[in-house]
Amino acid sequence: MKTITESLRDPLLRLSFMCITLMGIAVASIVPFQSVIGIEYLGYSKGTYALITSIGALISVSASVAVGIYTDQTGRYRDILAICNVVGVFAAASVFFLPAKATFMLAHMVLFPISSTTFTQYFAMASLAAKNNERLNKDVSLSMVRASFAGAFGLTPPLLAVAVSAGMELIAVYGVAMVINSIVLLLVVRLWPRDQSSLEEKSGISFFEALRELTRQSILIRVTLTAFIIGVNGLNNILLGLLILNNINGTEADVGWFAGGVALVEAPVMIGIALILKHFTRSAVLLFGCVIYASFLFMLPLQTGMSAAWWLILPAGFGAGILLSVTVGYVQDLVTDRPGAGSSLVAVTHFGGILIASATFAAAGVITDYQGTAWIGAVIAVLSGALLFLTDGRAVRA
Repeated sequence: MKTITESLRDPLLRLSFMCITLMGIAVASIVPFQSVIGIEYLGYSKGTYALITSIGALISVSASVAVGIYTDQTGRYRDILAICNVVGVFAAASVFFLPAKATFMLAHMVLFPISSTTFTQYFAMASLAAKNNERLNKDVSLSMVRASFAGAFGLTPPLLAVAVSAGMELIAVYGVAMVINSIVLLLVVRLWPRDQSSLEEKSGISFFEALRELTRQSILIRVTLTAFIIGVNGLNNILLGLLILNNINGTEADVGWFAGGVALVEAPVMIGIALILKHFTRSAVLLFGCVIYASFLFMLPLQTGMSAAWWLILPAGFGAGILLSVTVGYVQDLVTDRPGAGSSLVAVTHFGGILIASATFAAAGVITDYQGTAWIGAVIAVLSGALLFLTDGRAVRA
């Protein structure tokens, strides 16, 4: 607790914590309802909607890498954050005030992907805060930021679902995101630390030199294995509802409660696991997390009803909490002296994870059912964690 209190006293880390918490609310306001609005409300076909989200994901990861390298070169973290938040406000406002296919496409294919680069920038801020404040523990700082996003993301959809049930127009979720992004913009402008000397460090290397550094073989191997680990979590996001409805005889409401319960377990695990990292290597902890998550994926399809399945919220949240938080610090430290570029690799692993999850789901669907796909995901989790552990030299103690 003392470590967490000490962390919140740092102005830059505190700002990062507040901004990403609000970002979690803004993102969670839209994501659960995005496909419904795009397909059911605006009339996009499933294929066109998938194309929009795929192009948006590609633009997002490209923008994250470019922004990460640029902020390392210039030290202009505050300016870039402000610009990206302005883009986020405009994206949400355009769909809220002018709901149409054109504004939806512009927002989700271009504007939101650009504004979403703030996600990795907040991790860069936390990394900078730990680097420049010897009293801070980097793993605790990063885990606090990641946990605050997870907590906000877990609590927001149920509250909005209640509001929608009470008569709120579904398109109003974009209005919620617009207001929240405006508050974040105000925080960045008004609360940015006055002493910026430690935040203006420049990498001193060109854009293409930084890009070559990020594509070294040793880094690519570890980023790829990390993407597979993240991809297993993405595969579960695809499978969870399908398994609950088709294999366990649950309801749509059960899906929501289960997913929300997992998110709420994740948050405290992310904080707690950061303290364990003082004693164990990240790759060892990730292997442990992969085994826990694999056990959840193996057992979920075997449950005969929801009454027997609820307890699996614990291994699901525990495993996901480890995978989603520890991978952030692991990937960042692949380029320790480049907080912006290191944080951009977080976006790369998440994008890779999306592709791996989608490809695994499609390929497994040809040869097996939902249960078999979950078991394939469990195998991928253990193999990826083990290979990463072996790549790093099998060290257990930090």
